Amino acid sequence: MSPKIKLYTSGLKNRLWAVIVLVGAYLVFIALGDLIPQYWDWIGFRAFERSILTLGFVVILVICLSGLALSDKLSSLAIRDGLTGFYNAMYVKARLQEEIDRSIRYKYPLSLLMINPDDFKALNDEFGQGAADQLLKSFSAKLGEIIRASDIVGRIGGDNFLVILPQTNILDAAAVAERIRMETALSDFRLVTRREKVSHFTISVGVYGTPLHKQTANEVIGLADAAVYRAKKEGKNRVVIYIK
Repeated sequence: MSPKIKLYTSGLKNRLWAVIVLVGAYLVFIALGDLIPQYWDWIGFRAFERSILTLGFVVILVICLSGLALSDKLSSLAIRDGLTGFYNAMYVKARLQEEIDRSIRYKYPLSLLMINPDDFKALNDEFGQGAADQLLKSFSAKLGEIIRASDIVGRIGGDNFLVILPQTNILDAAAVAERIRMETALSDFRLVTRREKVSHFTISVGVYGTPLHKQTANEVIGLADAAVYRAKKEGKNRVVIYIK
């Protein structure tokens, strides 16, 4: 995991622990008053002051929880692509490296898909960037419906999508890729431009998986990308498995 991601995760954990300690300290403080009748007299707290103490605790707790929620949101924004909601390139590459290391260490199968829309530049030129973004967003929603909960998806620049399939052999990954390709080709994607238009488009998918010939995320992505290039060269709208 990259240093930035670790920093955000660490900060979130620290804030969570601060809330837990605060709540624990307050509960102990109040519990002592219930267990020892003379407790409040010993420390000089009258009923009114105890009420003020409780109110102050509630205010501090609300502030802490608000900060925790904001920190969680900022952490999510730091690793998410704003348009698609998938992970951004930095995070998904870090996750891919983790999965590669795990696959090598424990001999787990690992596969990945590189997905690229066909003729996307032509659509962008014809309808504009706004319509192209709509299409990517709609495709992302479709992709999110198809993938499994264990799969990891990221947008790694422009119109390229990377899907990591942990503990999945290359043939099963190819079956997932074919389902994504087929459902995309059969789907209607609505573009709101000067007039509403139904658009159809296709994708090319490169599949790469164990046994891994490379051991870094960028190298493995390069091999999956080579399979996409071959899919484009062979006519687009197809799934190609990388073969060394």
